[in-house]
Amino acid sequence: MNLVRGTTLSVIGLAIASAILIKSTQRFETSIKFEGEALKSLTCNDTEYLENGEMRVEHVTLQKPSGETYAGDTSGRTELDVAHQQIKKTLAWGIVRVAYAAFQNQVKLTVRVTNTSPSDTIQGLWLEPLTLKFPQKVQDYDGTTPLLAHSVGEVAIVRASYGSGAVAVASEDLEKPLMVGFPWANDRPHNTIFPLSVHTGRVDSYPDSYPMIDRPIAPNSMDQFSVSIRFGSADSSRAELAEDIYKRFGEVYPSKLNWPDRRPIGAIFLATAGQNFANNPQGWFGDPHTDVTTVSGRAAFRQRVLATADAAIAIMKGMNAQGAITWDIEGQRYPHAISFVGDPRQFEALAPEMANVADEYFQRFRNAGLRVGVCVRPQQFAVSVDGQVPAQMPVADPAQLLIDKIAYARKRWGIGLVYLDSNANAQNSNPMDASVLQKVVTAFPDVLIVAEHYDLRYYAYAAPYKELRRGEMSTPDDVHAAYKNAFSLVYTADGPLDLYRKSLVKAVKQGDSMMYRTWYADPQNEKVKALYLQ
Repeated sequence: MNLVRGTTLSVIGLAIASAILIKSTQRFETSIKFEGEALKSLTCNDTEYLENGEMRVEHVTLQKPSGETYAGDTSGRTELDVAHQQIKKTLAWGIVRVAYAAFQNQVKLTVRVTNTSPSDTIQGLWLEPLTLKFPQKVQDYDGTTPLLAHSVGEVAIVRASYGSGAVAVASEDLEKPLMVGFPWANDRPHNTIFPLSVHTGRVDSYPDSYPMIDRPIAPNSMDQFSVSIRFGSADSSRAELAEDIYKRFGEVYPSKLNWPDRRPIGAIFLATAGQNFANNPQGWFGDPHTDVTTVSGRAAFRQRVLATADAAIAIMKGMNAQGAITWDIEGQRYPHAISFVGDPRQFEALAPEMANVADEYFQRFRNAGLRVGVCVRPQQFAVSVDGQVPAQMPVADPAQLLIDKIAYARKRWGIGLVYLDSNANAQNSNPMDASVLQKVVTAFPDVLIVAEHYDLRYYAYAAPYKELRRGEMSTPDDVHAAYKNAFSLVYTADGPLDLYRKSLVKAVKQGDSMMYRTWYADPQNEKVKALYLQ
């Protein structure tokens, strides 16, 4: 029996080793051919992938010196330069050249756009250099959602798998924004024919959630876009298909994150939002019986806050936690969108009952050898004279505002942890430019920033925040392809810990930190602790 078992395992092992060897030695060779005024063939390993090689200018937006914008003419004269494998299109406002080159598993497109207008700026340009036909149905396309990616704080790469293989289209540009990908299938529901889209500015038919690709071309100026089409096996990940681009991204935006402590971090919420309790307007403890309007009530409130700290410290010691973030030292008087004020400078004005408590509250954690943290926002909190209408106002320099808020909390309470709340653009849900965070981290290199909204570049400066209950449990592999020391903070509360236990153990081993409720003995805490023990 032992012999049979050993033989079986040996066969399985050989099969696995063979599969790995096949993947590592599998070669992909691309080639291209031209005819007439267009690309005529694009093959990989003798399989044809080209549906249409015509280079199309779908739309161009020009801006006059007055600020008025208009759509430029997209018709023009097309010429083919076979010697340089280049297609040239001359239009009323400029010249678009696309050079194609095939080598190994890639076809590279170098797009040069010359604005020949003497006065008008190209504000947006939408090109379709070619249309691909996949051998089988693209599995990643649901028939509605565009397969598009942008390079605003990200590596712009779209992966399309089709059963027997995978193709990725990627922008090689890292310091200038660009959007690339496959916006739709021309043959739905078969989903095998996809135009390749390359654009700047905004395409009206694309979702509004996509960022504006701000890359204007001034009059009598030229810009160049670099795009690659990469072929791989069906199980090739984005990080594997574009390993070189991720590596360059990490070099262009080097990591400033230096936080070797990956032990758990506790979460503390002292209040509940929007309760409108008459004697407890900030919603402390979610308790309508708490009274901060009388001397005796405030004394009882003080004791309850400090007792909460002591209880949290005991739990943290049992969890081997490194520290805790208190989200609401200012209370939570207002409904959820405004509930976290995120400005510790205002806590005494907004919650006077906390004025003679907060210092000792934080000091108790620090005396226990634990880090403390607060929540900050890159907006300026303000409230109407009658105290009824709150607002979080965008500011011209969010980096300086964050620096000012953190500096106050650091000087007063010695914070080492910060939750960065609502760091999205005012126009859409995309994260603020990571350069804002870079300035903050430069000012406070020994403070860990946990960012609510993030892109790839954020991992160079912060630990992005994830929630297990939303199915987020670890730092993706493509992030590690750019930043080896990157990690995330995963909030486990109310998440299916048992269901994802193996994945969470792997995440902890890879360096991710877990966050848990620490202001009371949540039964889930023991499961979080077990992740680290395992």
